[in-house]
Amino acid sequence: MLELNVTSNFDYDSKDYKDLFAQSDATAFQHPNWQVAMQRHIEKFPEIEERTLVMRCKQTGALVGLLPLIARKKLAVTILEYANMGLVDYAMPILHRDIDNWIDDPAAISRQLLKKLGRYDILRIKHMPTDNPAILKLFPNAHMQVSDFSAHAVDLGTDYDAWRAANVSKNERKHRDRKRRTLERDGGWEMKVLSEPDEVAIAMDHLRAFHKDRYKDRPGEDLIQDPQIFEFYRQLAVEDAGKQYVCLCQFTLNDQIVAVEYGLKHDGRYLMLMMGFDLERAGRYSPGLLMTEDIIANCIKFDIGVFDFTVGDEAYKLKFGTRPIPIYTLWHTHSLLGSVGLSVAEAVRRTPMKGRLRRWVS
Repeated sequence: MLELNVTSNFDYDSKDYKDLFAQSDATAFQHPNWQVAMQRHIEKFPEIEERTLVMRCKQTGALVGLLPLIARKKLAVTILEYANMGLVDYAMPILHRDIDNWIDDPAAISRQLLKKLGRYDILRIKHMPTDNPAILKLFPNAHMQVSDFSAHAVDLGTDYDAWRAANVSKNERKHRDRKRRTLERDGGWEMKVLSEPDEVAIAMDHLRAFHKDRYKDRPGEDLIQDPQIFEFYRQLAVEDAGKQYVCLCQFTLNDQIVAVEYGLKHDGRYLMLMMGFDLERAGRYSPGLLMTEDIIANCIKFDIGVFDFTVGDEAYKLKFGTRPIPIYTLWHTHSLLGSVGLSVAEAVRRTPMKGRLRRWVS
């Protein structure tokens, strides 16, 4: 049977958590290093309350489940949500693969859970890459809503040329080959996976600058221009330099940095988070396509089996033979106000309305 508690200062660097993570099906976004960095980031926002749900075996005290949650108010509604702060592409409860062994009475555990979590109107876990999580046993009245966007990933195999022939169209291969020949004729193009903290810090500054130039004419917010978000990514990368969780790839042309990509590696999977490149010096070479090919080749060399482009339906992802991964949001209401708020949110989601109400939904 489970013993449930809620805490605001869980130690994600503990052996307990590392053991649980290793015995779960969680993603790179639940890695101990990411969670330590996320907790540090959340502490910068005094209006946000941490409510991490901790699940232990009542008999042995072993940690068998954890759900990182935060509480905040939006339009007088208290929302309890996954602690992603807009930065987590895959939100997953961290549950032992045998968690069912400890859920002997789902109804009783659900009642206990609702008492432990404290006051809230709506519970929301968005960006879930599965529609059948064990967490539904803890919230039997919750429902899953499929998102209107997907993530995208492709299996790599063991041979780069075979992968490329099977997943990239003939015309697209010819196009990239022409770009690469031009690039090689104009100067030395080199990729380097960075492992030194000083190199990582310099590359992060370049990534931020390239990102700003690339997104200045695009809709939406360029998150890494926010000083606190940039520091989240920068500190995580610097602290992990050389440890093979954060993968920062730097590309140079004639010994000058012209592109940087930030990714994560976990359990045979590479997850691409963001890239930036010097449009003036490298833009005409289609650097995004060539960078991705080079990183895929490097992944295959080191037995990485899946290249994950993460969340977003950008058209270029299809040029790599990707498959879509449906993304879901779990909703659970805990008050009349929450039910009304969720109904309003649903109505807003289905209309072209913009502004404050749409931001509330997101």
